[in-house]
Amino acid sequence: MCLVHEFGQRVSAKSVPVVMRRMGLRCAIRSRNPWGRYSSYRGETGDHVHNLLERDFDSARPFSKLGTDVTEFKVAGSKAYLAPVYDMASKEIVAWDVSRSPDLGQQKRLLVMLAERLPAGVEPILHSDMGWQYQHQWWRGELERLGIRQSMSRKGNCLDNAA
Repeated sequence: MCLVHEFGQRVSAKSVPVVMRRMGLRCAIRSRNPWGRYSSYRGETGDHVHNLLERDFDSARPFSKLGTDVTEFKVAGSKAYLAPVYDMASKEIVAWDVSRSPDLGQQKRLLVMLAERLPAGVEPILHSDMGWQYQHQWWRGELERLGIRQSMSRKGNCLDNAA
């Protein structure tokens, strides 16, 4: 039904949602988020550990504080995923892996490279977000085996990863 054709009335596109809201009507086809913005927050999820860094990203000793994440790139019409490990003291990428999918295999290769490059006798902290890879039981066990303490940022707080 078109209001202009049926009744000869012009109505602003903004007026329709206002009137629908007052009448308690909802569109059956497209139901928007009631707050009008996207939110990925779905409550507490999975296993997570405390934020050991507490936004203190400065370090004097190499390999004492490390950070990691997964970044998506578009390359030649497809996607590539980079998983680096960043040393907060030397400001260098000390291990990395590039993959066509951000799967656990990528994280396994990343930790193999990191283990090869870790100097003997260091006890690093590896900080990450709360991504599924970093909550995975294998990841946590492998970090423990390598003597790496795990640190995670709080959910929904990007500043905890601002290294």
